[in-house]
Amino acid sequence: MLLLAENQGCIWRIYFLFLILINSFLKMPHSHSNIWTHLVLWTKGHAPLINSEMVGSIKKVLEELPLDFYEKQTHLSVLPNHIHLLIKLPGNLSVDQLAGYVKQLIFNKLVQEGFKNCPEWDEDYYAHSVSLNRLSIEKSLLDRQVYKHKEISLEEELKFLGL
Repeated sequence: MLLLAENQGCIWRIYFLFLILINSFLKMPHSHSNIWTHLVLWTKGHAPLINSEMVGSIKKVLEELPLDFYEKQTHLSVLPNHIHLLIKLPGNLSVDQLAGYVKQLIFNKLVQEGFKNCPEWDEDYYAHSVSLNRLSIEKSLLDRQVYKHKEISLEEELKFLGL
């Protein structure tokens, strides 16, 4: 009976250590991800609040995102009522954090450059992951956004995406 009690105590200690290791592993940021994120942000009410003068400033701030990772790679499309951003997300940042960060950077840049009517962003956004074997296709889709939105609206695109 004593031997059984000692084995159970040992099993519980091993189980407890296992749980600590698993918990530590889950909290670790990923460091070498080959997954890209396609992020879509849109203005409140899908209003065309991004004018042609703002586009250059927005592109500049997004192409030079000051994120803490070694591969500064982005691809983007800026339209009057939304932005598509394809980025290799750093391991220390969630998609939700990235969306908030990008909105704030755009706002700060536009204010810094003297724009009075900065676009207000919707709280929602759309994001999906893109594997390396689909990366060139996704970049091509972003390059064709201007032409695509001559045929369909943002609302139709979001409906297609399930939003």
